[in-house]
Amino acid sequence: MSLYKITRELLASYNLFPKKRLGQNFLVDPQVLERIVAAAELNSDDIVIEIGSGLGVLTGELAKRAKKIIAIDTDPDMVLISKKVLAAWKNVEIIRASILEWDPPSDLLKFKVAGNLPYYITAPIVEKLIEGWRGRVSLAVLTVQKEVAERITAKPGTKSYGSFAVFIQNNAAAEINSLISKRSFYPWPEVSSAVIVLKFYDRPLYRINQQMVRRAFSERRKILSNSLEEYGIDWDKAGVDPKRRPETLSLAEFEALAQNSLLTPN
Repeated sequence: MSLYKITRELLASYNLFPKKRLGQNFLVDPQVLERIVAAAELNSDDIVIEIGSGLGVLTGELAKRAKKIIAIDTDPDMVLISKKVLAAWKNVEIIRASILEWDPPSDLLKFKVAGNLPYYITAPIVEKLIEGWRGRVSLAVLTVQKEVAERITAKPGTKSYGSFAVFIQNNAAAEINSLISKRSFYPWPEVSSAVIVLKFYDRPLYRINQQMVRRAFSERRKILSNSLEEYGIDWDKAGVDPKRRPETLSLAEFEALAQNSLLTPN
């Protein structure tokens, strides 16, 4: 029986339907599932935090390869079903909680993250991985909206390059692993999706003032000397032409602006 039919029948057996308000789109493509698991680069010592247990499909595949899976889901129906589906897996723990409010036990020092993220809270989840779990999470394999994946991995000089890309890339090596067709989900999402891989650094690559970066990109059509006038930047020392626009700057150049500003870098 196909994963699509299994998903439909499992939901029907509990008289349930996907909840749009929770962004529930269930992965029903085995090939995509294999790509996600492979991208996690799992070994028998790994502990994985899964964001959204769903029906336990990805959870079970991760459990075959890792030491332990801690799956977090805010939907009590999904928690109930996945606990029953995965009852035989002794290395799986399923917790009902919001990923934005839950934190791993303090003695869990290293782990990986996987999940099909609800698209409406992708940014705060990724920010939590970086700022809240820094030094503990080594790698994340995440299914996100294609447009968001492009923003995360965008390079200077491209339309998608912005403050989010600067923030992510200063804290992790980011790449798009693969694109996912809408047909790979039930129900079909309204947008295209992609699998991204983030390999986190223990500390930021550069001393960047992220508030300055956000300010620059909030007025991206303006030249830097206009949008960042209040920062009192010594442009000569920074080695950056003040007539440039923010989307042309590299991470190193944003650091140079921060280090040659009258305001203290954050």
